[in-house]
Amino acid sequence: MRFLPLLLTAGLGSLQLAAARCGTRNPSERVHAQHRYFLDMEDREAAARASVGVTTREAFDVTIDTFVHVIITNSTAGINMTTLPSQIDEQIDVLNENYLGTGFQFNLVNVSYTHNNAWQAISDGSTTEYEVKSTLRQGDYTTLNLYYGKIGDGILGYATFPDKVTEQEFIMDGVVCDPQSLPGGKPPYDRGITAVHEIGHWLNLFHTFQPGNSDSMNAGCFGHGDYIHDTPAEAYAAFGCPIGRDTCKGAVESNNTYSIPGTDPIHNFMDYTEDECLTHFTEGQITRMRNSWKEERVGYTSDSPSAERRGLNLGVAVDADLKGKIAKPGSGW
Repeated sequence: MRFLPLLLTAGLGSLQLAAARCGTRNPSERVHAQHRYFLDMEDREAAARASVGVTTREAFDVTIDTFVHVIITNSTAGINMTTLPSQIDEQIDVLNENYLGTGFQFNLVNVSYTHNNAWQAISDGSTTEYEVKSTLRQGDYTTLNLYYGKIGDGILGYATFPDKVTEQEFIMDGVVCDPQSLPGGKPPYDRGITAVHEIGHWLNLFHTFQPGNSDSMNAGCFGHGDYIHDTPAEAYAAFGCPIGRDTCKGAVESNNTYSIPGTDPIHNFMDYTEDECLTHFTEGQITRMRNSWKEERVGYTSDSPSAERRGLNLGVAVDADLKGKIAKPGSGW
């Protein structure tokens, strides 16, 4: 997800940007199985609603308690302690504004500030990441822990998907962002949209170009994509704001069995374009976040079903049932 071979012709500047948006690791097979299950369930529910003429969704209203943890070292860039509190408040406002209509809102419970020079880079999978999170994490699996600190490798943010919750997975759960991605940070990623994107992963959304940016050219045009019908197939991540870009066309695009045709979703929060270019989630993404919340996050803190209780016997049968099945995009976007 961090490197785009297909952007070689665009020059070194684009390659540097390709490594600078999101460091979220590829989803596990269990997370893929979740999405096959949800896709099948959502198709069946949509068909049932259509058969009786129901066009509205059930009410959904969730406020997510949010703990912000700021990691400060002598080498941390992008932190101004004078403006930081207001930047964090503005970040929460950005989240609530951009998740308005999804049914999710965010309640800032507390902000902690930790000065520790041993925590120089909170890179994904590092010992430092474990030390930071095991020390600072708050709440349960429905609580958002949002960490701000230097990540390294030019990465602006990364997140965890809801997955099998071992003790270690529980500790590591959350979102990590570079402080320069806060509102008022470093252009062109200075509007707080990095956190919007990473929380999308935390709520179980894939990139719109999934599994693009792999060793296979145009990988995002083939196969499962992001398992969401109303996000057009996209070969690889978009940077800047390339209006009208269409990387999957004709027979190539038809090989992505779960996505609609169309120009690349460069304005979708789960792409890599600049902050001012990213504007929305689709209806399908909203439905997926809601279902994932109920079954994959609340499901671990109550008696509601979860993919862990369902097991992993979902993949082949569901894929066979859904092959070639395309749902109409939602009317909300």
